[in-house]
Amino acid sequence: MKYFRCLFSVPSTLLSALLALALLGGCASSSNDSGDSSTDTGTVSAADTQSADYLRPGDRIKIVYNDIPDVPTPTEQVVPEDGRILLPRGVEVVVIGKKRTDVEREIASIYVDEKRIYRKITVTIERMASFISVGGEVRMPSSVVYRGDMTVTAAIAAAGGFTEYANRSRVVVTRAANKKQINVNVRKAVSDPKLDLLLYPGDQVHVPRSIL
Repeated sequence: MKYFRCLFSVPSTLLSALLALALLGGCASSSNDSGDSSTDTGTVSAADTQSADYLRPGDRIKIVYNDIPDVPTPTEQVVPEDGRILLPRGVEVVVIGKKRTDVEREIASIYVDEKRIYRKITVTIERMASFISVGGEVRMPSSVVYRGDMTVTAAIAAAGGFTEYANRSRVVVTRAANKKQINVNVRKAVSDPKLDLLLYPGDQVHVPRSIL
């Protein structure tokens, strides 16, 4: 009872101030708990760049131009390792790790706003079908359809898996973009996914025969 008498003896203005402070503290706490969107850096994750929307080395693309006089013939290109492609009128643009729609806008902006070659242009980028060649000691040597997250073990599985004569420790990957060869120890990659090399469109996977 003494507590209640003491509480009601506090001036109403002081009670109002204390209540307002408590409410403000609660709002600040809930804002922090929910996560402030302003802390988002907007960076693109590695997983995002492997999605079908993003361009990668080895991608076969067709670039189509519209809404301009003397429309250039659509060009087909394979995205090189450095991601830099050359376009008509000497325009060069880096496409690797970017969304196709963003690259389309960027190219249009270069022709219209930066170079002032055209007053208007529409650019469309089409991704062509891509494959990974898997050969050597696999059960079904073939070209398998490429998907954005394909690794060496996934490509070999798509080709029927290893034969009993396969050397699983020295699988050779040849990059389509620069013909660089990379040795992959699939025995270790099975237990450690970090060693399972990510493939690019057009890469070749060769499984050698074990030396008995």
